[in-house]
Amino acid sequence: MTDHDPEPAPEPATERVRGEGARLKAAVALAAAASVVLIGLVTAGLFGARDDGLPTASPSDARASRSPTPPSSPGRIAVVDDAGALSTMDADGGSRVSYPMPGVVFGFPAWSPDGSRIAVTGQGADDTAIYVFTVATDDGPTVIYRSADRPPFYLYWTPDGRAVTFLATESASISLRIAPADGSAQLDGSGTGSILRRGAPLYFDWLDAGRLLLHVGLGSGAFVGEVGPDGAPIAQPLPGTGIFRSASVSPDGGYIAYVRSETEVTGRLVVASRDGSVTHELPVAGPAAFVFDPTGDRLATISADKPVDPSVGLPIGPLRIIDAASGATQMLLNAPIVAFFWSPDGRTIATIQPSSPGDDNVAAGPGFILAGAVEPRSRAAAGAQAPGIAVRLRFVDASSGKVRADRRVRLADHFVNQLLPYFDQYALSHSLWSPDSESLLIPLVGATGHNQLVAVPADGSDPRPVADGDKGFWSR
Repeated sequence: MTDHDPEPAPEPATERVRGEGARLKAAVALAAAASVVLIGLVTAGLFGARDDGLPTASPSDARASRSPTPPSSPGRIAVVDDAGALSTMDADGGSRVSYPMPGVVFGFPAWSPDGSRIAVTGQGADDTAIYVFTVATDDGPTVIYRSADRPPFYLYWTPDGRAVTFLATESASISLRIAPADGSAQLDGSGTGSILRRGAPLYFDWLDAGRLLLHVGLGSGAFVGEVGPDGAPIAQPLPGTGIFRSASVSPDGGYIAYVRSETEVTGRLVVASRDGSVTHELPVAGPAAFVFDPTGDRLATISADKPVDPSVGLPIGPLRIIDAASGATQMLLNAPIVAFFWSPDGRTIATIQPSSPGDDNVAAGPGFILAGAVEPRSRAAAGAQAPGIAVRLRFVDASSGKVRADRRVRLADHFVNQLLPYFDQYALSHSLWSPDSESLLIPLVGATGHNQLVAVPADGSDPRPVADGDKGFWSR
């Protein structure tokens, strides 16, 4: 993945230039899928925010942290509002607990596997740090990393909850680092002891407590293979890989998925058992994204059916399901999907595709969402552009392909620019689904033009506003 900085604060020139590249890719991809001109996306506000990056984590018995939270566990939501303040709350926005840090603007909060702590980047006047809050106490946060010239921008807890893995911006690259969650290492970015790897793009997924599947670089110089927690290779790298984003590992660690590149625009998605006894392949054109069912060995994937313009840079295409054991492939939704999210119980997949004029009759829900899904008349009359971007959100049965709910909504810019382009990695570290698999928490633009975190039910019932803000994630 490319690097990105989730904090909505003034950015240095180097950050701004790098961010524009990722935003351009997102805009081009959405434009290609929706068959609209790029200028329309620019004026819709796609270039108005900064952009993000990402990694992953989870080990042997700790891989159970990816399993759905039992229905009896209600979970909580960590929210960062438009001012950059952090709080937690229940499903209805009640029982709010605030974590004030004057002068600090927080990024995307990441829950620990057991839901007891939150790690979050915080940008201050002079540097960027990683703060760890214990949610059940009034104690102040523990700072586990702080740097002015190597700022962290994406966090993912190790599955045992003992450390936080993160990406940091280097002068000409990205570094993958790890820091103890108790703050015992006192990391400031100057040393190399915390660095697992450097390179770009950079993605990874933990196989177990002692090894991870790492993807660094593109083309002939790419590395895809198993490494230890110190970043050293512990197995032969996978050959011929590179034209894709994140490699993926099944919840039980039995299967892996990656792309074997053939040319710059074609390749084959490989789904294989780790012992080498089973291998299946599916042709892909251009970038491909894929994520395993959190409860089993089915792999959901999107990619183009035909060669695409390399400048698009992001996966776009129909949603397919591959059975890792048999290799059987099912077309689940034949539409230009740009992102998808498995429910924790593996029964439903939420999909996002660009909206088009033909979607005008798709149910938008209550007034605050309907108003946010179209340009408010007052803004249009004043000549201003509506914030966010209209998309079609559909909930699909992961077995039958039946569409359970279909809505046209307007996603907040921050979500479109920072999370959506890297949804496959964020799916591993940040949960948008409620633990009971009933609703998706996403930031939408309300009738007043302000961002609201909204719980959108998978059964088609009315969406429910939860809190103001554009960053919100469920504990697992």
